[in-house]
Amino acid sequence: MLVGLTFYFVLFRLIQYLLVFLTPIRQFDTSTSLLLDELCSPPSEINSYWNKYFWNKLLSWDTVFFIKNITSKNGKPQFEHEYAFSQLWTFFVRLFIRTNNESIYHALKVAVAIENILFYLSGIVLYFLTKKIFSQNIKQSQFARSIARKTSLLFFLTSAAGFLTSIYSEPLSFFFAFVGIWSRECSISMPVLGQFDIPWRYWFSYSFISMICFTLASLNRSNCVLLGIYFVFDLFELTKNRKVVKAICFPVLSGSLMFSALVYQQYYLPYKTFCPQRGEWCESEFYPSFFITKTSLYSYIQGHYWGVGFLKYWTPNNIPNFLFAVPNIIILIYSSIYFSKIYPSYNLKALVWITRALVVIVCFFAHVQILNRIASFLPLHLWYLADRLVKTSDSKKMENPKGDDKIVKFYIYWLAFWIPLQTILFAAFLPPA
Repeated sequence: MLVGLTFYFVLFRLIQYLLVFLTPIRQFDTSTSLLLDELCSPPSEINSYWNKYFWNKLLSWDTVFFIKNITSKNGKPQFEHEYAFSQLWTFFVRLFIRTNNESIYHALKVAVAIENILFYLSGIVLYFLTKKIFSQNIKQSQFARSIARKTSLLFFLTSAAGFLTSIYSEPLSFFFAFVGIWSRECSISMPVLGQFDIPWRYWFSYSFISMICFTLASLNRSNCVLLGIYFVFDLFELTKNRKVVKAICFPVLSGSLMFSALVYQQYYLPYKTFCPQRGEWCESEFYPSFFITKTSLYSYIQGHYWGVGFLKYWTPNNIPNFLFAVPNIIILIYSSIYFSKIYPSYNLKALVWITRALVVIVCFFAHVQILNRIASFLPLHLWYLADRLVKTSDSKKMENPKGDDKIVKFYIYWLAFWIPLQTILFAAFLPPA
């Protein structure tokens, strides 16, 4: 299994990096060249063969901000808007860079290596998580292995495409999200064995490992805060079954610690760093000396610099961006319907609501096309695709697909078109981002 998955992962990545290499060297945006000039890389190094035809192309879009933070003297952003780019990811990469005097290309190569390792490990963790989810009894073990294999392969073929060839922070959240979900799944007792429960012997794996993983995933990527819905769901179930003490010691404790960490990162640290001199978002919700402001620094940056907000993206000129996101919007919605009504699975109920929440938030509050990049931290749609592919693999249904199978077929065709296209667009610094 691992050998096969490793082979396909390496093959997929080599194809993508070949596309990057073959992309024309003249980029649409000048941010990369300006960055290289700013960081004082000598022209001879910038224009060396491999840097010119390969590595410079990976410094596109948000990578510009990530590499600036990684190579800064103290690992801190230079400007306010750069705080929107994960400081946890910056810290993690800097652990593997020997000194601050290393060249920008050394930092880039180290970060790309870490990106690929985390991406690969996330796929392996997802394999075992999928086996756990779908192995409810011995008879289903072969079925679970088949779904797990296809799920990991589909994960490696994520619609994030070119973004994950570079140094985006998503794979770090993928890894923590999957480990956290796996740990939580191993800790709970499902209704097929009686009432929903969390045995006391699993306190550490639930209240520490899952909580730490969900918290780190959220500190790295704000969309992962939706993983906290697991704690809300478990709190409701335990309370409904009158297990009040366990409700407090498991989901309430874990959720409170996760919430506290997010408040510390999003409110306390920015307030101590910038306020009250900064003004604007520094204004307190309560009184001037208190750190709970009307908005977090991240929310302010998203709204002020990128125009994020309720229906702000719903303009005629953004219609193409909505079209880019349509395939993932459809597959996410259908996967939530599939696992709640058509093929109901109790242990996926919380994930169904998390998936629905992600679609609503991205469609109504964010730049909708980023759904193609961030959706893979939730495996529900991958399980939907894998389940249908496994169930139709020994029949002729896919020759004349209907219903769900038609959706799956078109989505796979779209991935085959989208992944190489988006990889080339990313390397050329062309929209969509």
